[in-house]
Amino acid sequence: MRLADLQAMFQAGVLAGAEDGARILESVKNSRQADRTTLFGVYVNAYHARLAEFLAADFPALRALIGEAAFDALADAYIGAQPSRERNARWYTTRFPDFLREQDAWCDNARAIDLAMFERALTDAFDAPDAEALPIEELAAFAPEQWPRLSFTFHPSLILLELEDGTIATHEAAMEQQDLPPPGEGRGHVAIWRADLDSVHCPLEADEFLALSLAMEGHAFGDICQMAAFRDLADASPERLAQMLTGWFQEGLVVGAKAREEG
Repeated sequence: MRLADLQAMFQAGVLAGAEDGARILESVKNSRQADRTTLFGVYVNAYHARLAEFLAADFPALRALIGEAAFDALADAYIGAQPSRERNARWYTTRFPDFLREQDAWCDNARAIDLAMFERALTDAFDAPDAEALPIEELAAFAPEQWPRLSFTFHPSLILLELEDGTIATHEAAMEQQDLPPPGEGRGHVAIWRADLDSVHCPLEADEFLALSLAMEGHAFGDICQMAAFRDLADASPERLAQMLTGWFQEGLVVGAKAREEG
Protein backbone atom coordinates (compact mmCIF):
# COMPACT_ATOMS: atom_id res chain seq x y z
CA MET A 1 0.00 0.00 0.00
CA ARG A 2 1.29 3.45 -0.87
CA LEU A 3 1.99 5.86 1.97
CA ALA A 4 -0.53 8.35 0.56
CA ASP A 5 -3.24 5.68 0.55
CA LEU A 6 -2.40 4.70 4.10
CA GLN A 7 -2.51 8.33 5.24
CA ALA A 8 -5.86 8.86 3.53
CA MET A 9 -7.26 5.72 5.16
CA PHE A 10 -5.93 6.80 8.53
CA GLN A 11 -7.53 10.24 8.19
CA ALA A 12 -10.85 8.73 7.11
CA GLY A 13 -10.70 6.40 10.09
CA VAL A 14 -10.07 9.24 12.53
CA LEU A 15 -12.96 11.23 11.06
CA ALA A 16 -15.27 8.21 11.22
CA GLY A 17 -14.34 7.40 14.82
CA ALA A 18 -12.88 4.42 16.60
CA GLU A 19 -15.89 2.17 15.99
CA ASP A 20 -16.46 3.07 12.33
CA GLY A 21 -12.83 3.32 11.28
CA ALA A 22 -12.24 -0.43 11.39
CA ARG A 23 -10.59 -0.64 7.97
CA ILE A 24 -7.47 1.19 9.12
CA LEU A 25 -7.08 -1.29 11.97
CA GLU A 26 -6.02 -3.90 9.42
CA SER A 27 -2.84 -1.87 8.94
CA VAL A 28 -2.20 -1.22 12.64
CA LYS A 29 -0.20 -3.67 14.71
CA ASN A 30 -0.78 -4.54 18.32
CA SER A 31 1.92 -3.47 20.76
CA ARG A 32 3.06 -5.01 24.00
CA GLN A 33 1.26 -2.32 25.96
CA ALA A 34 -2.07 -2.14 24.10
CA ASP A 35 -4.06 -3.68 21.26
CA ARG A 36 -4.56 -1.94 17.92
CA THR A 37 -8.04 -0.70 18.76
CA THR A 38 -6.76 1.07 21.86
CA LEU A 39 -3.79 2.51 19.98
CA PHE A 40 -5.94 3.88 17.20
CA GLY A 41 -8.43 5.18 19.74
CA VAL A 42 -5.72 7.44 21.14
CA TYR A 43 -5.67 9.37 17.86
CA VAL A 44 -9.46 9.47 17.60
CA ASN A 45 -9.82 10.76 21.15
CA ALA A 46 -7.06 13.34 20.65
CA TYR A 47 -8.75 14.60 17.48
CA HIS A 48 -12.10 14.86 19.28
CA ALA A 49 -10.54 16.60 22.29
CA ARG A 50 -8.75 19.14 20.10
CA LEU A 51 -11.95 20.10 18.29
CA ALA A 52 -13.72 20.42 21.64
CA GLU A 53 -10.95 22.78 22.76
CA PHE A 54 -11.53 24.97 19.70
CA LEU A 55 -15.24 25.23 20.52
CA ALA A 56 -14.61 26.03 24.18
CA ALA A 57 -12.05 28.68 23.21
CA ASP A 58 -14.38 30.41 20.74
CA PHE A 59 -17.53 30.24 22.91
CA PRO A 60 -16.43 30.67 26.54
CA ALA A 61 -19.42 32.82 27.54
CA LEU A 62 -21.90 30.33 26.06
CA ARG A 63 -20.16 27.59 28.04
CA ALA A 64 -20.54 29.64 31.21
CA LEU A 65 -24.22 30.32 30.45
CA ILE A 66 -25.40 26.78 29.76
CA GLY A 67 -22.92 24.95 31.99
CA GLU A 68 -19.96 22.73 31.23
CA ALA A 69 -21.94 19.49 31.04
CA ALA A 70 -24.50 20.86 28.58
CA PHE A 71 -21.79 22.57 26.53
CA ASP A 72 -19.68 19.41 26.35
CA ALA A 73 -22.70 17.39 25.23
CA LEU A 74 -23.48 20.00 22.58
CA ALA A 75 -19.85 20.01 21.44
CA ASP A 76 -19.89 16.20 21.17
CA ALA A 77 -23.01 16.36 19.01
CA TYR A 78 -21.49 19.05 16.81
CA ILE A 79 -18.23 17.14 16.35
CA GLY A 80 -20.18 14.02 15.45
CA ALA A 81 -22.30 15.87 12.92
CA GLN A 82 -19.62 18.21 11.57
CA PRO A 83 -16.29 16.48 10.87
CA SER A 84 -13.54 18.98 10.22
CA ARG A 85 -13.19 19.81 6.51
CA GLU A 86 -10.93 22.84 6.87
CA ARG A 87 -7.14 22.91 6.82
CA ASN A 88 -7.29 25.89 9.19
CA ALA A 89 -8.90 24.88 12.48
CA ARG A 90 -10.03 28.47 13.00
CA TRP A 91 -12.97 27.92 10.66
CA TYR A 92 -14.16 24.69 12.24
CA THR A 93 -16.33 26.42 14.84
CA THR A 94 -18.08 28.81 12.44
CA ARG A 95 -21.31 26.81 12.11
CA PHE A 96 -21.69 26.21 15.86
CA PRO A 97 -24.35 28.93 16.42
CA ASP A 98 -26.31 27.66 13.41
CA PHE A 99 -26.03 24.10 14.74
CA LEU A 100 -27.34 25.31 18.11
CA ARG A 101 -30.36 26.84 16.38
CA GLU A 102 -31.06 23.55 14.58
CA GLN A 103 -31.23 21.46 17.75
CA ASP A 104 -34.66 20.73 19.20
CA ALA A 105 -33.35 21.23 22.72
CA TRP A 106 -31.92 24.66 21.95
CA CYS A 107 -33.84 26.16 19.03
CA ASP A 108 -36.14 28.16 21.34
CA ASN A 109 -33.34 29.39 23.60
CA ALA A 110 -32.81 32.87 22.14
CA ARG A 111 -30.45 33.83 24.95
CA ALA A 112 -28.01 31.02 24.21
CA ILE A 113 -28.27 31.38 20.43
CA ASP A 114 -27.77 35.15 20.49
CA LEU A 115 -24.79 34.81 22.83
CA ALA A 116 -23.24 32.27 20.45
CA MET A 117 -23.88 34.62 17.51
CA PHE A 118 -22.22 37.49 19.37
CA GLU A 119 -19.16 35.40 20.24
CA ARG A 120 -18.83 34.22 16.65
CA ALA A 121 -19.05 37.82 15.44
CA LEU A 122 -16.24 38.85 17.78
CA THR A 123 -14.01 36.14 16.34
CA ASP A 124 -15.02 36.84 12.74
CA ALA A 125 -14.37 40.56 13.17
CA PHE A 126 -10.92 39.87 14.57
CA ASP A 127 -10.00 37.63 11.62
CA ALA A 128 -11.48 39.83 8.89
CA PRO A 129 -9.22 41.29 6.18
CA ASP A 130 -7.54 44.63 6.71
CA ALA A 131 -8.69 47.84 5.02
CA GLU A 132 -7.51 51.42 5.43
CA ALA A 133 -10.05 53.81 6.94
CA LEU A 134 -11.09 56.73 4.76
CA PRO A 135 -10.44 60.14 6.38
CA ILE A 136 -13.59 62.21 6.67
CA GLU A 137 -11.74 65.07 4.96
CA GLU A 138 -12.07 63.11 1.70
CA LEU A 139 -15.76 64.03 1.63
CA ALA A 140 -14.75 67.61 0.82
CA ALA A 141 -13.98 66.42 -2.71
CA PHE A 142 -17.72 65.91 -3.37
CA ALA A 143 -19.92 68.83 -4.38
CA PRO A 144 -23.05 69.45 -2.27
CA GLU A 145 -25.31 68.30 -5.11
CA GLN A 146 -23.48 64.93 -5.12
CA TRP A 147 -24.23 64.13 -1.48
CA PRO A 148 -27.63 62.50 -2.07
CA ARG A 149 -25.88 60.10 -4.47
CA LEU A 150 -23.01 59.21 -2.15
CA SER A 151 -22.57 55.55 -1.27
CA PHE A 152 -20.02 54.08 1.08
CA THR A 153 -17.88 50.98 1.50
CA PHE A 154 -17.30 49.69 5.01
CA HIS A 155 -14.51 47.87 6.80
CA PRO A 156 -14.65 44.09 6.14
CA SER A 157 -14.79 43.40 9.87
CA LEU A 158 -18.05 45.30 10.43
CA ILE A 159 -20.93 43.05 11.50
CA LEU A 160 -24.43 44.10 12.57
CA LEU A 161 -26.58 41.90 14.80
CA GLU A 162 -29.99 42.00 16.40
CA LEU A 163 -29.69 40.41 19.84
CA GLU A 164 -31.71 39.80 22.95
CA ASP A 165 -31.24 42.63 25.45
CA GLY A 166 -28.65 41.61 28.00
CA THR A 167 -26.55 39.53 25.60
CA ILE A 168 -23.52 41.79 25.88
CA ALA A 169 -23.90 42.10 29.66
CA THR A 170 -24.02 38.30 29.88
CA HIS A 171 -20.89 38.02 27.78
CA GLU A 172 -19.02 40.58 29.85
CA ALA A 173 -20.04 38.95 33.13
CA ALA A 174 -19.01 35.52 31.89
CA MET A 175 -15.61 36.75 30.72
CA GLU A 176 -15.02 38.42 34.09
CA GLN A 177 -16.25 35.29 35.92
CA GLN A 178 -19.04 37.22 37.62
CA ASP A 179 -22.63 36.19 38.28
CA LEU A 180 -24.61 36.23 35.05
CA PRO A 181 -27.44 38.77 34.77
CA PRO A 182 -31.06 37.65 34.22
CA PRO A 183 -32.39 37.37 30.66
CA GLY A 184 -33.40 40.54 28.88
CA GLU A 185 -36.98 41.34 28.00
CA GLY A 186 -36.57 42.88 24.55
CA ARG A 187 -34.23 42.96 21.62
CA GLY A 188 -31.58 45.45 20.57
CA HIS A 189 -28.92 46.05 17.97
CA VAL A 190 -25.14 46.06 18.06
CA ALA A 191 -22.25 46.73 15.70
CA ILE A 192 -19.05 44.66 15.99
CA TRP A 193 -15.78 45.45 14.25
CA ARG A 194 -12.01 45.34 14.69
CA ALA A 195 -10.15 48.39 15.98
CA ASP A 196 -6.53 48.58 17.15
CA LEU A 197 -6.08 44.81 16.73
CA ASP A 198 -9.04 43.98 18.94
CA SER A 199 -12.73 43.25 18.41
CA VAL A 200 -14.96 46.02 19.72
CA HIS A 201 -18.71 46.54 19.82
CA CYS A 202 -21.21 49.35 20.21
CA PRO A 203 -24.99 49.30 20.80
CA LEU A 204 -27.07 50.95 18.09
CA GLU A 205 -30.38 52.74 18.26
CA ALA A 206 -33.05 51.52 15.84
CA ASP A 207 -32.57 54.44 13.44
CA GLU A 208 -28.81 53.97 13.24
CA PHE A 209 -29.13 50.20 12.81
CA LEU A 210 -31.46 50.79 9.87
CA ALA A 211 -29.28 53.49 8.33
CA LEU A 212 -26.07 51.51 8.70
CA SER A 213 -27.70 48.35 7.36
CA LEU A 214 -28.89 50.22 4.28
CA ALA A 215 -25.53 51.89 3.81
CA MET A 216 -23.74 48.52 3.99
CA GLU A 217 -26.12 47.24 1.31
CA GLY A 218 -24.90 50.03 -0.97
CA HIS A 219 -27.82 52.44 -0.79
CA ALA A 220 -27.00 56.10 -1.42
CA PHE A 221 -27.22 58.71 1.33
CA GLY A 222 -30.33 60.34 -0.16
CA ASP A 223 -32.08 56.97 -0.49
CA ILE A 224 -31.32 56.17 3.13
CA CYS A 225 -32.90 59.45 4.24
CA GLN A 226 -36.04 58.63 2.26
CA MET A 227 -36.25 55.05 3.53
CA ALA A 228 -35.80 56.17 7.13
CA ALA A 229 -38.63 58.69 6.71
CA PHE A 230 -40.83 56.06 5.02
CA ARG A 231 -40.34 53.69 7.96
CA ASP A 232 -41.49 56.46 10.32
CA LEU A 233 -38.27 56.72 12.30
CA ALA A 234 -38.87 60.21 13.62
CA ASP A 235 -35.30 60.73 14.81
CA ALA A 236 -33.72 59.79 11.46
CA SER A 237 -33.64 63.30 10.02
CA PRO A 238 -30.97 64.28 7.46
CA GLU A 239 -29.13 66.06 10.28
CA ARG A 240 -29.24 62.95 12.47
CA LEU A 241 -28.05 60.81 9.56
CA ALA A 242 -25.19 63.23 8.94
CA GLN A 243 -24.21 62.86 12.60
CA MET A 244 -24.27 59.08 12.23
CA LEU A 245 -22.07 59.30 9.14
CA THR A 246 -19.57 61.44 11.02
CA GLY A 247 -19.47 58.85 13.77
CA TRP A 248 -18.86 56.04 11.28
CA PHE A 249 -15.87 57.93 9.93
CA GLN A 250 -14.56 58.64 13.42
CA GLU A 251 -14.71 54.93 14.28
CA GLY A 252 -12.82 54.04 11.10
CA LEU A 253 -15.73 52.07 9.66
CA VAL A 254 -15.84 53.79 6.26
CA VAL A 255 -13.14 52.71 3.82
CA GLY A 256 -14.54 54.12 0.56
CA ALA A 257 -16.98 56.67 -0.83
CA LYS A 258 -18.24 57.43 -4.31
CA ALA A 259 -21.01 59.39 -5.99
CA ARG A 260 -23.29 57.44 -8.28
CA GLU A 261 -23.91 58.70 -11.76
CA GLU A 262 -27.18 60.54 -12.23
CA GLY A 263 -29.99 58.80 -14.01
